[in-house]
Amino acid sequence: MMNKLAFGLALAASTVVAACRGDGGTAILADNGAVGFVRFINAIPDSGGQDWRFVDQVDGSPPAFNLGYRGVSPGASYQQASAGTRHLRVFQSAFDQSYGDPTQASPSIVSTVFIDTAFTVAEGHHYSLIAVGSLKAKTAKLLILDDADFADPGGSIAIRVVNLGVAPTVDVYASPTGGTAALPAALVTGLAQNAASNFIPMATGALTLRAEAGGVTTLPAMVDVAAPAGVAADKANNLTAIGGSTIAGSVFTAFLFPPATAGTRGALVVAVTCPTKCATPGAVFAVDRYPPSGF
Repeated sequence: MMNKLAFGLALAASTVVAACRGDGGTAILADNGAVGFVRFINAIPDSGGQDWRFVDQVDGSPPAFNLGYRGVSPGASYQQASAGTRHLRVFQSAFDQSYGDPTQASPSIVSTVFIDTAFTVAEGHHYSLIAVGSLKAKTAKLLILDDADFADPGGSIAIRVVNLGVAPTVDVYASPTGGTAALPAALVTGLAQNAASNFIPMATGALTLRAEAGGVTTLPAMVDVAAPAGVAADKANNLTAIGGSTIAGSVFTAFLFPPATAGTRGALVVAVTCPTKCATPGAVFAVDRYPPSGF
């Protein structure tokens, strides 16, 4: 059976900077200007750690460092980025993150640019910025998904699937359990490479996604992974809800990845996302919208 990956969902929030008035009155919130929201995803199977940097300005330019294959930064949700035309570069991370070996963290390594592109961040929009393609084949590029169409699913949840090259096309099935349980009607059919499905409303409950190459129904499936259940809000302890399949109001995305390319820096052990060097197809879940906590 293809290995199942365990996925952790981490809370991520943009920071609001506030300054107090000298007379001890109401706090004054800093004006960050027009902003959109971004997250970064490494989907290049022959790439190891990547450093993501906006290079056009300092403010409103969240970075990501040493983002490994199948990594999503932040682990869930998004970060604020100034709206407008933005210039983004994706660099090779130092091979030695301790910087103890200068040959593994030399300027020639960390100045290597995989992707160099400009694009528009629209005010209020949410974007998944995904590095796709191959370094060896020199086809690396930035895939930009405008996530602005997700909405509050009310008493249900909503999920979408993104095919990041796990197969030329995929069919995806959703059921309470996976393994050899009979496949239900397909949730998504014929999803092309580097394409995203619509956000699909579903009832809350246990959820396993199984993905097959288009037209294939052999079990166990190529990808077979349980969605995170989520955590209900706990008002007594001031803990907000964490999105998942059992928590109403949750909206999340399942990113489907191919195996890492053997013999490359993509095939490294990375806790949570690649504990077995990403030797088989897999998936990572990321929260698009957190459920309401009610307080």
